[in-house]
Amino acid sequence: MHLSNRTTSALSAALTLLMLVVSAVVAATALAGPTVTVRVEGESSTLLPATTVTLGAPDPLNKCPADSVAAAINLATGGNWDHKPLTETILGETHAFAHSDTWAEWVNYKWGGGICNDILHEGDEVLMLADLEPPPSYAASVLPLVVTEVPAVVQAGTPFSVKLSVVHLPSGEVPPGSGTLEPAEGVTVSAGEAHATTGPAGTATLTLASAGTFSLRATRAGDAPVRTLSVCVHNGNDGNCGTTPPGAAAAPLVAPVAPYVGPFAVVAHVSDVIDGYHYSRARAPRILAGTILAHSGVTSISLRLRREYRGRCSSYDGARERFLTEPCGRGAFFAVSSTGSFSYLLPAALARGRYVLDVQALDAAGNRTTLARGSSRIVFYVR
Repeated sequence: MHLSNRTTSALSAALTLLMLVVSAVVAATALAGPTVTVRVEGESSTLLPATTVTLGAPDPLNKCPADSVAAAINLATGGNWDHKPLTETILGETHAFAHSDTWAEWVNYKWGGGICNDILHEGDEVLMLADLEPPPSYAASVLPLVVTEVPAVVQAGTPFSVKLSVVHLPSGEVPPGSGTLEPAEGVTVSAGEAHATTGPAGTATLTLASAGTFSLRATRAGDAPVRTLSVCVHNGNDGNCGTTPPGAAAAPLVAPVAPYVGPFAVVAHVSDVIDGYHYSRARAPRILAGTILAHSGVTSISLRLRREYRGRCSSYDGARERFLTEPCGRGAFFAVSSTGSFSYLLPAALARGRYVLDVQALDAAGNRTTLARGSSRIVFYVR
């Protein structure tokens, strides 16, 4: 078959365009990095609430790696900072050590080693915190508060507990990666109109009388406030927090509106593993347990447990009951239950490393969990 020059040119142009599209897709896939969270706490207010970004390109002004803390700050602030490895200004607020004030870097509530040096992984949390580090020790004086236990869903009028910790640093020179959680006493915890103060164990009890979604805040003078969390309150089956309102509605005065048929939220609650917590090997969790709140009967619950240690990654294989080497960020789910609760005993104590536990649940109507940090995704550490 003979093709005209015009047809040949058109085919060549189409092929070139196709190759460019494929190259762009491949390049975008190659650039996609981990999804992380960045928060900026200024001297007197939150400058940037927890903001999720997906890394993929280095900061063009300082050439720090694409998966560094600096690159995450650049994306989260929209470039509104000074781009210095020893940064002084973020979102218009400057701390240049004029009165021992500086920006302190924390990664997963561990003392940072430099925003250009620290490399981030999936699910990591970055906190840039306005701090005072006076001589002669130059020790951090403003420390992060951390919520280590709070229910995602509660019944109206029923008391619930919130547990608070504060990061403790060793005295003297502090190496990167330092920081342990200790109970935080005297923290004011609030949600809606409810207020309470933590005792020596770091626990406060709140009661929310009305249904709705409330922001949980916790503050203590001299320390950084916690990341804002949400608590969903329902009053029985009132339609809040994934519950189903009972009975038929009164006869409408206008044309009836089709009832809402979904999708409904499927909410996971892991009971035995604390998000963000650092466990000793002796106290590392062996039982992975929790419950699922769903619109209809839960038909399946699966877990995925991934480990990273010294740059090497593995994922737990439920069939073989052991960890297998995997590329970082990958791993398969394994079934653990077909009811609304689960409890899985690991065959051996967990080794040192950073762990990500994901919960995937499905109900009879086809609704499923979405990955959410602190609910269906728990990040914890074994040291």
